[in-house]
Amino acid sequence: MMHLPITSTGGARRAFRILAGAAALLLTGSCASEENIAAYPCPVVSPVRELAYMTKFQSDSQDLSDTLFEAKIDQVLPARNCVYEETSDGKRAIVYDIQVKFLAQRGPKDREGTAKFNYFMAVTGAGGRPLTREVFDTQVSFENNATQGIVIEELQPRIPLKQGENGDYYRIYVGFMLSEKELAYNRKNPR
Repeated sequence: MMHLPITSTGGARRAFRILAGAAALLLTGSCASEENIAAYPCPVVSPVRELAYMTKFQSDSQDLSDTLFEAKIDQVLPARNCVYEETSDGKRAIVYDIQVKFLAQRGPKDREGTAKFNYFMAVTGAGGRPLTREVFDTQVSFENNATQGIVIEELQPRIPLKQGENGDYYRIYVGFMLSEKELAYNRKNPR
């Protein structure tokens, strides 16, 4: 999987491979190209409702006057590119480009001008069985003393397919990595 953050100001990009890639590719097709590949569906991508927002406090207090920042997953944009690959030995996989848009709002206790947080992407298989979960870190900068900021993260999961499987067998979820206290706060203050 590849991970590329894009800030609203076009900041630095970074990429790294999480899952091992296949051998040389002999056949690559996208969801809208050769050999009826358009008939192959792409996995559904969605945020986890209780993990789609976070409020970061300066201390153990949960008083809003002690807020460093609030952040939320504003949009998950799937299917920019969904490719079914097949290697020379017949192994198949889906490579999927996903964008996750995070919005953050500066709190009254913020002094750094940056909202730093971790988030995850998880892939489940048939019956909701967990397959992989990767954790990423990112940040939203409040440039020029702005009160809000945006970052768009690009993810590229690679999902190996078993014989007869397609994208309908899989789901991709994203959410913030929250502490137990942050999750309890979200449950008490649903959005």
